[in-house]
Amino acid sequence: MFRLGQLASIFGGRNLFIMQQSTRFASIISDGRGKCDESFDSNYKMCFGPSSESHLGIKDVTKENVWGYKFPQVCLKYGKEDSIQHALAGRTVGIDASYPNSSRYLDRGDKSLHVLPTFLLPLANKILMELSRQSQIIPNDRTVHGEIYIKMLHPLEPEGEIWYDLELVDILDKGKGTLYCYNFHGTDTTGTKIFLIEYQMYEIGTGSDSSSGKGRPTRSEKVIPILPPPQGKEPDVVFPFTVVPFDPKYFDEEGSPLAKNVSIYSTQHYKQYYSITDKLRPEPRCHGRYYLGGVIQSIFKYFGDGDASKFKSVKTRLAYPVSPGETILTKAWHLGERIQFETFSKQNGKCVLQASYIDLD
Repeated sequence: MFRLGQLASIFGGRNLFIMQQSTRFASIISDGRGKCDESFDSNYKMCFGPSSESHLGIKDVTKENVWGYKFPQVCLKYGKEDSIQHALAGRTVGIDASYPNSSRYLDRGDKSLHVLPTFLLPLANKILMELSRQSQIIPNDRTVHGEIYIKMLHPLEPEGEIWYDLELVDILDKGKGTLYCYNFHGTDTTGTKIFLIEYQMYEIGTGSDSSSGKGRPTRSEKVIPILPPPQGKEPDVVFPFTVVPFDPKYFDEEGSPLAKNVSIYSTQHYKQYYSITDKLRPEPRCHGRYYLGGVIQSIFKYFGDGDASKFKSVKTRLAYPVSPGETILTKAWHLGERIQFETFSKQNGKCVLQASYIDLD
């Protein structure tokens, strides 16, 4: 499992992003809340040890001095059970025995066990959330996701260790807010590059429409662009994905922003959730990384024979929130090695994954 709390002693020689010393671990169990012998508390503070390459402590990092800050690293240690639980139907991204070559995802004895690329996103999100809470860069209570890009340089092993190196790429003025563009560079224990994740965080109310956002660039050539779907061409396939329903007994209206004992692989947010209208919502929303995973595995099913090893990259914009229990519809166009897609809410017609594509080998 994800024994993040024990890594300081194991990897003390590296510049490590560590959890507080503890026997807790993040697990991916059935409903996404973590129900092993011990559970991971999503409010549990990630310890940002002093970086040997930066004189700044995390609490002193601001928008003005962040360019001189060297982010530490985090190591993710995982096992086959974690990979399988991430893939399972009715629990996370929706793979079951009817899925093409399902043993590649669900059989722990399969020597060619595959790991879905969205397996990487929850820990990346956890790192950025902790940066929001502990630094002065972006306030957690006014931050939503923007665009996500994943590029796999090598397939993920069914179990092992991965190092995340975080890099701030750009800070952009988006009028009503500020867009922070981060890259995660992933390596294995030998230093071989495994993946690149581009992760955008949008801070509401701090763009050029406010006094604090003036003077920043509005565009960046360092960011992978989204790609609108082909005009005048009917999609090759339209498929549904129904997200997990909401269980109200786990919704904490008066407590902390995240309920206790929630796995980082939970499918849902648990307290106050923002919409694109900058309004606080009293009901939960599903994590974009979760329903993106559901769409990706469905595209593998229709266009890749259920084979995650064919995956090269995905780019999407998280455009509108999705509620537990909703059904989303994806329109996909097969254009050679590239599948372009957009995903809409069946209930209200809003586009939730915009101008997206997946590249396959």
